Amino acid sequence: MPGSRSYNPHMGHWLAPLLLFASCANAGAASDGLSEAYRGAQDALVEPAGENIPAPAAPADHPGLRRGLRLLYKNVDCRDRSFCLDAGNENVMVENALEFKRRFDALAQGAAPPSVTWRKIGYGVMEVEFDSLMKRGSDHPSNKVRGFVYFPRNYEKCNVKYPATLIVQKLSDTLDSERDIAKFGADSDRGVVMAIYLPHFGPRRGDASFITKDPEAFEDNVLQALLDIHQSYLALKALPGVKQDDIGMMGLSLGAMVGLISAGIDPVFDRYGTNVGGGDLANIVTYRKSGDVDSATGRVLKDIDWSVDRARFFISRFDAITWSFNAKKKSFLMINAKDDELISKSLSLDPLVEGYAAAGSTVRSIAHQGTHVFHAKQVGYWDSLTKVMLPMLNFMGPTSWESQECSQNGR
Repeated sequence: MPGSRSYNPHMGHWLAPLLLFASCANAGAASDGLSEAYRGAQDALVEPAGENIPAPAAPADHPGLRRGLRLLYKNVDCRDRSFCLDAGNENVMVENALEFKRRFDALAQGAAPPSVTWRKIGYGVMEVEFDSLMKRGSDHPSNKVRGFVYFPRNYEKCNVKYPATLIVQKLSDTLDSERDIAKFGADSDRGVVMAIYLPHFGPRRGDASFITKDPEAFEDNVLQALLDIHQSYLALKALPGVKQDDIGMMGLSLGAMVGLISAGIDPVFDRYGTNVGGGDLANIVTYRKSGDVDSATGRVLKDIDWSVDRARFFISRFDAITWSFNAKKKSFLMINAKDDELISKSLSLDPLVEGYAAAGSTVRSIAHQGTHVFHAKQVGYWDSLTKVMLPMLNFMGPTSWESQECSQNGR
């Protein structure tokens, strides 16, 4: 390779960032997902259509959503018949999904690129801030989207256009591993990389949490996250040194879940990458409720007392599998752990891949010998490098030889 850059997998500086994934933990939570006609008190879950409640008229067609819902339930052993997929409940769930999409579109459609405040904090890195499309009161910290953007060393020096990637965070109040991944991508001339805080994390926390047992609050948090991702896309696309048709999104754990939802609700990115992500959030919620609570995710979700059937019914309105047929002709990279205690292959991954394939998208799946919480020693350093770190870096884009030659020639 030209210059001093070397990608020898035995070099120690490639192994260091692998340990940063040790803090990755992910979760989803539940949303009632019912239209106003079916809403009860805010603290009460709303019942689906039953004998005494007439099902709403079937929404006109929407075959993609119906196929997505059937994939969501394809491998499910649904035991509470009032929350299973039948003709009446399918109509309710389709209407709920459409209502969620209408809420998103009402705020996102026609939005101009955000006015970004840039603050240089180091060589090749800027701290950024811009308005969220969703407001929560005059001075709420989540009204502003905050994050960091890393630039290749020759950005805007040699008339080179770079790919761009947005990294969406895991469940954490810091962006330590996300920023390290972004820095590695930019330093290796793969492109411009932005990492953002989701609502209610880090400097956006305030007195609330992203994951909550309040269904309406969680639904609002997911909606705001999708809107913030949309604005981040517009901010990246507006940069003069970014290729307009090569902007991707990569999610880590919680960010992977949200990113896959975005791929269906708002498929504006050209490519999507996930690390330990998937669909069927209901299965994740209920595992964490009864399983491992010795983690940040577990401690947040341990008090959620919904059954898996009830949770799936409500979350279906924005589940990634429900919306998978809307992600048409996209490119997906999905990195998962074979022994993931949180992500079920049959419930969370296989239906999602099937939906994306039916929509004409391509999916590259990589599985490593590990668990949801990443430990390089457990996975093995070679597999950690070749099945996790390098695929993520390559997802950001190839090393720009044009940029490196420009640098060497002093242009």
